[in-house]
Amino acid sequence: MAHAVARPWGDFAYAAWRSKARTARKNYAAILKTTPDDPRVDRLARRCFQHFSLYMAEMIDVQGWDTETVLDSMEIEGEHHFAEAEALGKGIIFVSGHMGSTEIAASIVLLRGFKVTSVIDGRYPGFISDWIRACRKRMGVTLLPASRSGMSLVRKLRRREMVALVIDAGVSAGDGITVSFLGRKTVFPAGPARLARLSGAPIVFGVAVRRPGRRPEPGTSQRFHVCVERPILADPGLRGEEDARRITQQIA
Repeated sequence: MAHAVARPWGDFAYAAWRSKARTARKNYAAILKTTPDDPRVDRLARRCFQHFSLYMAEMIDVQGWDTETVLDSMEIEGEHHFAEAEALGKGIIFVSGHMGSTEIAASIVLLRGFKVTSVIDGRYPGFISDWIRACRKRMGVTLLPASRSGMSLVRKLRRREMVALVIDAGVSAGDGITVSFLGRKTVFPAGPARLARLSGAPIVFGVAVRRPGRRPEPGTSQRFHVCVERPILADPGLRGEEDARRITQQIA
């Protein structure tokens, strides 16, 4: 039902939100090393909008899942990296991107018993921000404003809690680091790297990607493939900016 409702809304947004659609085509053209008018580019950009619409539907759906449903719906690769990071005793900075299902990625963290704090910026209209906050609160995730929350996040980490951030959005006021990504230079937020330097907490990157098709594979209920990467640590032997650049490039 979520697929049936979400896909037309994604198509509508792709047609109506022209500036974002142009940006998506430009990005996919860079990935495929072709031009924005390539039919493959149009197909991928349209699917991007469909997936984001499906993500919004999942934000509602996952709220009602119990532990068994969450675990049965995913195949996890690299879950032991959480244990490696946890053993350091300095909290964890969990980093992800707008790819697949953020709700599923968050649910894994919560099932491990972490208290999770994240941030929300001001780009959304008020009623959408309120809805996102309510959804996150039901899952056990506390949302703070993106600006002026740095020391609050450090205190959370010192209490051995988890801070969750996205790396592919939120560059503002010039607080970004230039990295090489998919063969081009672009800017990623400096927040995770600076937080790792301040707190000594490890960074763990993970995504929960939807499997192809609308239904699980025969004989399984798994709808997502979760990949968790090994912890990234700050290097106190390097200067601040040098280390922040190294960390951010490693995340990219």
